[in-house]
Order: sequence, then structure tokens, then C-alpha cells
Amino acid sequence: MAPRPRKRKNRGLEPNLYERNGYYTYRRPDTGTWHGLGRDRAEAQDAARILNARLMRGVDYVAQVMGEEGDSLGAAVKGWLAEWVEPDRKLSKWTKSAKRGRGKRLIEDAGDLPLAQITTRWCAQYLDEHHQGSAYVQYRAVLSQVCQYAQTKGWLEANPVAPTRSSNQYEKQRKRLTVEQFQSIHGIAPEWMQIAMELGLLCLLGRAEVVNARFDDVRNGRLHYVRQKTKERSKTAYVAIALTPPIEDLIKRARALPPVSPYIVHQQPARLRKSASKEHWSQLSADQLSKEFQRLREKVPSIARLPDKAKPTFHEIRALGSRLHELSGTDVASIQVLMGHADPEMTEVYLDGHDIRWQQAQGSALNMAELLSKPVS
Repeated sequence: MAPRPRKRKNRGLEPNLYERNGYYTYRRPDTGTWHGLGRDRAEAQDAARILNARLMRGVDYVAQVMGEEGDSLGAAVKGWLAEWVEPDRKLSKWTKSAKRGRGKRLIEDAGDLPLAQITTRWCAQYLDEHHQGSAYVQYRAVLSQVCQYAQTKGWLEANPVAPTRSSNQYEKQRKRLTVEQFQSIHGIAPEWMQIAMELGLLCLLGRAEVVNARFDDVRNGRLHYVRQKTKERSKTAYVAIALTPPIEDLIKRARALPPVSPYIVHQQPARLRKSASKEHWSQLSADQLSKEFQRLREKVPSIARLPDKAKPTFHEIRALGSRLHELSGTDVASIQVLMGHADPEMTEVYLDGHDIRWQQAQGSALNMAELLSKPVS
């Protein structure tokens, strides 16, 4: 049986050795049973080392005979990244970066683990113990892709991740941004941040689209933007928004802000620095946008008192704007196009969670007598 995945507090301990409240326990890799080893760390380490040498030797011999020796999870992750992720032109830079980060985490947690020891039980334990909330779904997907890659190399006969739960019944912790909270933050924000917030609310742009919006994107009476996350795999990511008086006013105010810049959202930095992520010194990065929003939201009492994980982020402006558009009479299909979504289900995610979305029903044009006169077979 494979050793249980390492939690951060158990790193540095021998495989199969765990510490809880200063007491050390050993989990037999062949039976899964637990055995107490006392409170002395050095003695527990020595005992675990001896037990592992005896109990895990059989697994090593099997790996040698089957030709699986050296096929580790870490090697599979590196191969998956090099052969499947990096060459894939359909994946955006953001997606590739996210996959690299999660692959690195898998290597840190269990990179030396032989693939022969990765079972469905191990995968379920690893995901349950190490990744909570939305991270469970994300890491399950990556681990499954790595195992699929290993299958194509003949390192695994089947994908051990497949039988695990596809969802952990995650309930979103982050709260929706309210109209009052938006107004409070907007009222104390610097002018460039006000422009950024209005782009999110009026045009439903995401963080990456806001910082990349340029004045020359305004042409032929429309503001053009590309949804960065999905531009490589969906034509719906390319959106041209018809200019309206409010949007034209927003762009006019942005042009008037110093310094002169090709970007709609811009500022005069305290110090000029070269950055590989910026095409112009006046441009803001997505992280700068998030950090400024985080700083401002702490000045709003109704947000400041929330737990950190529940505090709305800049991204919630996009969700608030979508719901306000719907309340103003814009149909869901039009909101979907405006947000650059490929399917209506994703748009519904943004629209939900603000208030009660009453279903609009048509009232009866017939009175009671007319209804009762209809024949019922």
C-alpha cells in the first residue's frame, strides 16, 4: 500500500510516520493499520526507518521486476508539462502558468512516489487532505491529466484518479460585492482605479482585460476586447462592444488623466521600472489592480469585518455588473456575449448569488369563467 501523502507539518518525517499534537504514529504500508511510537521524535524516526526498510522492500522488488523502477510521480509531472502543456497552442499563458504551479506542488508533495504505488485510495486521500474548496477540483484535474499522460507511456495500466469524486461539494466562500460596497470603494479610489472599476461594471471586463484595454481598441464605433482566459479555444472570447454615451464618457475621462498613455487604465508610477509583463511604463499589472482594490476595500466596514476568504475581490465587479445589466432588462444571451462566455451556464454562475432572481411569468389573459369553459378530456 502506498504511503499517505505528506502534509506540510509532516514533511521531514520518514515515510508513513505522522505527528499529531506531539505524538508520533506509524501507518503500515501493507495493511494500513496505525501503531503508536511515542513522543520522542528521534526514536520515532529511527523506528519508522527500520519498519520502512522491512515493509516496503517488497514493493521495490515488484517495481524492479515489472520494469517500473524510476517511474515516479515527479517524472510523470515533468513529462506531462513538457509534452502536453507547453506545446499546446490552445492554452493561454495564464492556464499554462496555473498548470505549472499545480504540477510543482504535486512534485513538492509526492514527487518521489513511484507510480506503481499510486492507487485510487492514495489519490482520494491526497486530494481530501491537501486541497479544500475549489482547489480540490483543480488539483484533481491536474493529477488526472498526469496519470493519463503516464498511461500513454505505459507507466500506468489505468487512471487511478478516475473513480474519485469529481466534486467536493464546494460552497463558495467569497461574498458578492454589493452596490453600496462598490459605491463606497469607488468614492475613495484614485481616478485611474475609478476608470478600472467602471470598465468592469459597464463593459463586464475581467481583471486581465481591464489592464490591457487600449485607446486604439476603440474603432468603428466599438470597444474591442479579447477574453484572455479563453482566446485560444473559443471565438466567443473576441467581443466588440457598441459605444454608448456612458462608455464614451468613461473613455473621454480616461484620456484626460495624466500621463499620456496608450492604455485606458494608466497611472504615473512613483519610479520608472522595466517590466517584461508591461508594454508601456504607464500600464498597470493585474496584480497591481488587485492589491489596490484590496487596500481600498479594507476601508469599507462591511467588508473589513469579513474573514479574508470571504472578502470580495476586483473580479466581483464583473459579477455585480452582470446582475445589474439583467435587472435593467438585458437578456441573459446578450450578457453572455458581453462577458465573452462560450456557454450560458458560466454566465448563470456570475448572475447567481446576488439576490433572488425572480422568474418572469406571463399572467393569465382569461378570467375564471373563460378558463373553466375550456374542455378537459
